[in-house]
Amino acid sequence: MAVTSKVSCEWSEMGQGRQLVQLMGRNEGLPAPLIYRKGWALLGYLAVESNRLHSRTMLASLFWPGLGETSALTNLRQVLSNLNRYCSQELGPGVLCIERTRVGLMRDAQPLFDVDLVRSAPCRLLQMVPEQRNFLDDMEDLGGVDFLSWLETTRQEMERQLVDATERCCDESLEAGEWEHAVMLARALVERDPWSEAHARRMMRAHAGIGMPASASHVYYRFEALLREELGLATAVETRELLAQINASSLPSLQSQEFAMQATA
Repeated sequence: MAVTSKVSCEWSEMGQGRQLVQLMGRNEGLPAPLIYRKGWALLGYLAVESNRLHSRTMLASLFWPGLGETSALTNLRQVLSNLNRYCSQELGPGVLCIERTRVGLMRDAQPLFDVDLVRSAPCRLLQMVPEQRNFLDDMEDLGGVDFLSWLETTRQEMERQLVDATERCCDESLEAGEWEHAVMLARALVERDPWSEAHARRMMRAHAGIGMPASASHVYYRFEALLREELGLATAVETRELLAQINASSLPSLQSQEFAMQATA
């Protein structure tokens, strides 16, 4: 059972130039001096569940559910010894707190991992949206049912937070007239959820704002066809009205773009 506690392990402030540890996506190999994949998975768990101490027995059963308690605790001890060397090198001394019966990752609000940006600085994390990265990718086989359940729940919550942040940043870009940035974010949202009508409208507004009403119309008709063929639904009134507004406000530009598109077809 995890408990929040003031511990003797003191966090040592990191230099501002230190790079964030990347827990999103798949690693081609473990960073030195790590030698255990379960060490990387354990680091991810402790990073998300930080500033609390976790029972060694619980962690052993989480990652070695098929072993007896003694064997599982022995494996955990070996992994922790190796992980401690990595954390001292990459995160600073005292961040990974290892006690006789409990383990925790203790730090302040300063980001140490890329996943910290989901809450603290989501716009810095938006580069991950088009890349379709997963938290602890390819680590599903490193624990038992409880670990897999935790991993899936954590991924879903991170996905929700990341999409919410992307929507906010996209809407802010549309409001500020930062059209190219808005197009990039809207495209990432559409790729993640092609059936979202709100995402389609964001893409339409961004293309219209950048001076490409024909592209905005193309977004609408492509989405309309997808909605009708896949779900048997019609587009909402709001979406049809947006298309009419775009066409009405940019008819000369729209006609010239259509002519250019036909000429290059």
